Amino acid sequence: MHIFLRHGLLGSALLLSATTGAQAQLTFGPRVGLNATTIHYDFGDCREPETSLHTGLQAGLSLNAQFGKLAVQPSLLYSQRGGKSTATASDTYADTTRTFDFRNTTRLHYLELPVNLVYSTKGAQGGFQVFAGPYVALGLGGRQTTDMDVTIQAGAQRTTYADTFFQNVDFTNKRGEVSQVEYLQALDAGLNFGVGYKLGGLQAQLGYGLGLRNMILDYPDGRSPMPEGKSYNRGLHFSLAYFLG
Repeated sequence: MHIFLRHGLLGSALLLSATTGAQAQLTFGPRVGLNATTIHYDFGDCREPETSLHTGLQAGLSLNAQFGKLAVQPSLLYSQRGGKSTATASDTYADTTRTFDFRNTTRLHYLELPVNLVYSTKGAQGGFQVFAGPYVALGLGGRQTTDMDVTIQAGAQRTTYADTFFQNVDFTNKRGEVSQVEYLQALDAGLNFGVGYKLGGLQAQLGYGLGLRNMILDYPDGRSPMPEGKSYNRGLHFSLAYFLG
């Protein structure tokens, strides 16, 4: 948390110093939006689960430092992310086969600091926009819900049952040993890019967030809970901001 805030404050100080020297036009205001995100899995030679989008909210404040047709836009946001996935596994012993169908929903909460470089066709007045820039995000907490259907085929006899279980998400730098907790990297980082339109103080943007930091944590002794396994935050975001002069 202290590292995140220190880098955020340092970046803000450098930005203000640069904008003052270049006589930028500064405006700021609220930003709200909707995220449609997923968790991208890369398990090497193993089969990855099928994924789908999870929707969440974002809200916070944005600063616009305008230099002609270019602008720097840092924001501080509360952002809901996560994803949905499905997977199937089975095992066979003697004449009995068990099949497991999993449906998993992961809800994650972040404090996010994106810094975008924005090009507007009409400068301070707005117009069509393209933007890109890095982001860092600090995990605040989360929860996983897993619905499981089990089918047991023993000869001609077939039995099915369903179960649901939950895991809290702990964002940390060190994996623990509690089985009812999912441990993920505390700090996420990646790139944002997209398009938008600005009319006066009102701005609408549609972007894509490309997470580049593996969310899976190793055990303290260096062992991986899933060798060659990686997962990343990915997804779309739509936002509205209103900048006050």
